[in-house]
Amino acid sequence: MSSPADRRTFLKATVASGLLGLTKPASTFAAAPAAPAASTDWLEAARAEIPALAGTDYFQTGAFGPSPHRVMERTKALLDLQNQCPAHPENIGQLKDAESACRRLLAETVGAKPSEVAMTANTTGGINTVLWSIDWKAGDEIIIGNQEHPALLLPVYTLQRRFGVVMKMAPVDRPEDTVDAVLQRLTLRTRLVAISHVSRGSGQVLPAVALSRALRERGVPLLLDGAQGPGNVPVDFHALGCDYYSLCGHKWMLGPKGTGALLVREDVLAATAVSWTGSGAQSSMDEEGHFEWQPDARRFEFATRFLAGLGGWHTALQWLGQLGWPRVRARMDHLSAYASEAIRGQKGLELISPADPAQRNGIVVLRMPAGFKATELYDRLRQQDRILVSPVSQPRDLRVCLHFFNTEAEVDRLLARLKVYCG
Repeated sequence: MSSPADRRTFLKATVASGLLGLTKPASTFAAAPAAPAASTDWLEAARAEIPALAGTDYFQTGAFGPSPHRVMERTKALLDLQNQCPAHPENIGQLKDAESACRRLLAETVGAKPSEVAMTANTTGGINTVLWSIDWKAGDEIIIGNQEHPALLLPVYTLQRRFGVVMKMAPVDRPEDTVDAVLQRLTLRTRLVAISHVSRGSGQVLPAVALSRALRERGVPLLLDGAQGPGNVPVDFHALGCDYYSLCGHKWMLGPKGTGALLVREDVLAATAVSWTGSGAQSSMDEEGHFEWQPDARRFEFATRFLAGLGGWHTALQWLGQLGWPRVRARMDHLSAYASEAIRGQKGLELISPADPAQRNGIVVLRMPAGFKATELYDRLRQQDRILVSPVSQPRDLRVCLHFFNTEAEVDRLLARLKVYCG
């Protein structure tokens, strides 16, 4: 962190240019080739492993990713092991080994060091860990985006009520304007910028590298809400340059619910106070009040946690790695382009998510004609057609989440039903 004197110069700093959210992908989440593989044998085999796809067109990965059989089998096996003798050190040791394996593979997947990874239960837990690490004073400021999830909004509202923190909202609708929009709202009272890496409501990808660089020049930390990031877009924590990145395992990475992680950059660890804590966060302690935190991001982990689920998440990451991240990414890019063009070609529908190939990802958002409510169409599609999509904040917007396992035929079916309902 820079000194207060350094921060007084932040308005004079030059805004770094750049629109993309990363400079280079992690090795295990490499950039996708231009087109999907010719053979779809791998795809059919992978689809057969996901029970949620039987009889349902599943476009809700951005809310709850459907886990393959092997993920649940691994989780159940670890739960059975735990239940055989929960207090036995050998059983506990195997569960801790599963957690450590997940930490290492996740770190490799998202371009972090294992020492920078704190295992959590969800994205929200990581967000709160960072927000409550700050000693807020009345009049301090936090800047967020205008498309945030309640996971960020509610903690910020609580800061407003309890401490008199000032919330400022920056528009993220146009990535090319986002950095300027954030910087225009900065003052010497700004303590944190907290914003979604990928918008859940539009699919817009934050120009994270440029924003991180600009904020670092001004001594203001950046927390990215990565709930819609890893597994959907390439993520390299070090290349992004943010201070904190909170994510979950149960969406695009297809892990069990109750799994997540907070990434804390090595050089901000000491400046990030521990506020919400308990047994396990310490490396040593006594009953006289003497203690030392864990030397790395594990200081933000504590109490009884879902270690069996972390073992299942490790299996999900292994499986996706075996399928091949480049192939998975290529397939998602193809489906996103396919759906985007089909939406733009259907009368009455408007494409809200990015059409630019450099910005496009698995979140495809369409706007219904005037007079139609997304919540009503969501219910109709679910009840009558076994098609699962997501209504989002805008009342006429439907979110279609496309992971590699979705098919063109499923997209065609969805748009055909919308044509009937809205035609």
